[in-house]
Amino acid sequence: MAIQPVKSGGKHVFKDGDILAEMENVHVKKVASNGWAVLDDELVQAWTEEAKRDSELDDCNADITYTEVIRTFDSGSNTPGPDGVSATMIDKADRVLMTECLLRLWSKVWSTSDLPNMWKLEHRILLPKPGKENYNECSSYRTISITDILGKRLEKIISARLVCTLEDHDFDDCQFAYLKKRSSTQAVLALVEMITKNTLNGKATGVVFFDFSDAFGSVNRVKLLHKLKLDFGISGRLWSYIVSFLSGRMARIQVNHLVGEWLESLYGTSAGTMLGPILFLAHVHDTPASVVFKFADDVVSTAVANDIPDV
Repeated sequence: MAIQPVKSGGKHVFKDGDILAEMENVHVKKVASNGWAVLDDELVQAWTEEAKRDSELDDCNADITYTEVIRTFDSGSNTPGPDGVSATMIDKADRVLMTECLLRLWSKVWSTSDLPNMWKLEHRILLPKPGKENYNECSSYRTISITDILGKRLEKIISARLVCTLEDHDFDDCQFAYLKKRSSTQAVLALVEMITKNTLNGKATGVVFFDFSDAFGSVNRVKLLHKLKLDFGISGRLWSYIVSFLSGRMARIQVNHLVGEWLESLYGTSAGTMLGPILFLAHVHDTPASVVFKFADDVVSTAVANDIPDV
């Protein structure tokens, strides 16, 4: 679907260049937000120095294994990232040699937390959100990041380790997104079952569905890191890797056939990456108790009482 003319200052803009500028303001620059660079935060700096001294052999520090590398093959999209490398180029190579090469490369990155700048480039494509009355607003589109395939596959390993660490700290039972043996269907069924049970018991149930605008892209990364440290005890190499992942990111947006310049990205968990969605789940884990069912940023708040006025 081609990107439609969008409104700017109450008037439509029709040139792709003007549309691109508006999309960049909303989805990358976020002129109305109050975020700041991750490494500018004193607590993040202190925790990062502390992480370098952490040598405990746990999920946060253990070396990457041959088995973990093998599990990354034949998975994910074949769309090439900014470097032009596709999944097929990796999967069709000699499996033994490629596994050894990836193990060495990823082990080096994991041990030093020095992510190549190429892995932090996000080529963002715009996708129209379904069900909108019109597509003349920038907020009617969401962005998906196409990133380097080598970095993205390492993220698969890091994401699995992060999930294990979150679960060790009694992670959110109300979350159904991006976790094993959970799905959006289960979230819907759980809500329906709760409403049905209340109805059979003569109770009324009030439900509020929340629709956040650009939820993944609006996350304050510094606040996210504070939660990871204080709420889940993330430390060691895992902490350092996540800090590096969230630092120094650059993004560009494509509008139809026009591609913008690389811009500094200070906000969000980068939808389209492997690690970004898990980081988002950690960011919203502490929603109020009345928010019972969650599927990433699609959340539901419920209230139960004897009758509708009480609800």
